[in-house]
Amino acid sequence: MIKKITLLFFLVLGTIQFSFSQTINRTLIKADKLFIKQEFTDAAKGYERYLKSFPKDYYASRQAAICYKKTNNQNQAIDHWPNVIESSKVTDADRLDYAKCLLANYRTKDASMMINFLKTSPDKAIAAWGMAYLNTSQFYMDSATTKVNEVIGVNTTASEDCPIVSNNKLIFISEKNKTSKVFVATGHDNKSVITAFTKKDDLNFSDGQPFAKKIQGKGICSQVSLNADESLIYYSRSVAAKEINKLSEAGYKFQIYSANPHAEKNEVATPFVHNSASYDYLHPSISKDGLKLYFSSDMKGSLGGKDIFVCEFVNGAWSEPKNLGVLINTPGDEVFPHITEEGVLYFASDARPGLGGLDIFYAEPNKDDGTFFTAKNAGFPINTQFDDYSIYILKGGKSGYFSSNRKNNLQDDDIYYFVRETP
Repeated sequence: MIKKITLLFFLVLGTIQFSFSQTINRTLIKADKLFIKQEFTDAAKGYERYLKSFPKDYYASRQAAICYKKTNNQNQAIDHWPNVIESSKVTDADRLDYAKCLLANYRTKDASMMINFLKTSPDKAIAAWGMAYLNTSQFYMDSATTKVNEVIGVNTTASEDCPIVSNNKLIFISEKNKTSKVFVATGHDNKSVITAFTKKDDLNFSDGQPFAKKIQGKGICSQVSLNADESLIYYSRSVAAKEINKLSEAGYKFQIYSANPHAEKNEVATPFVHNSASYDYLHPSISKDGLKLYFSSDMKGSLGGKDIFVCEFVNGAWSEPKNLGVLINTPGDEVFPHITEEGVLYFASDARPGLGGLDIFYAEPNKDDGTFFTAKNAGFPINTQFDDYSIYILKGGKSGYFSSNRKNNLQDDDIYYFVRETP
């Protein structure tokens, strides 16, 4: 009888443990599905529920930290990185992400020590960070000649970003409400609109009005670009799987469109010829002559993450996308390209050595072969330890506007104006 009771006890205990294990696994699987769909806020909650049962789990801790990183919550991400760093599974990429998180939380000394430790990493891209932090003065070389100020009359407690200038107006992306999601390497979801403010002077703007109203029924996700005569606007938005009639892993993809921004009726937008349900295409920037379109994509041929590509308009059609190569792109994300009137390429990167978060870089054109020279960091005070991105350079190259979440605990993207004594 005792043996039967004992056996029954272990059978019941095993059933309870199996049920508990299945619940935990379902929690993790659900969080992973949300992560794949880029629903990072809800995914983070799922990983944290899992961590209540397994508080030192390397994978769940890392995933939670990445979710908070992608939604600009580095102050919450920092709670999870220590578990990752203390794990035997930790990688140099983890250490670098932790260092960037430390920078965003004003722990500059700790971050520098962590980054310096990486200079011997076998990963060349990570080792470059370690070598760069042996001499951080390079990021501050032009700081005395560059002035940055927040623009007046535009910014609110919601997000305003991705500025461009046309016909004496500052045109940018603004949230419809504070709940709109903002992802570091992409921009907004489709709960955003294009707004235009009239310029009083370089810093002051007023009389905000919707811009290109007839194309915004399905939303805009991030940076837009206008051709020289404002007859075409290029923009990107997230497209649901059912709309593109093909199931993709994330359920939707960012795609590029063009349309007449001044249409008086609901405009039928033209999809970019190279759009694909398999990849993201976003952040378009059209050259002044309208013959080159730069954009960011994770399409086949990228070096990892999102890269900057260019298409040329030849014989009435856009050529196949061309990757700008290793002098521009890295295994990380290169996003928000902007081609100036002078042909200089600006973009943001989270992988090239910098001050933390997304940094702004620029590359001079190589007129001999139509490529670009090696990208350089734009330096402080344009760049900070936070996300600095989507820069627009005015004619002459000495001034312009850009986006940053350098204030309000990273939750508020705003627009800033810069001017420097030398181009």
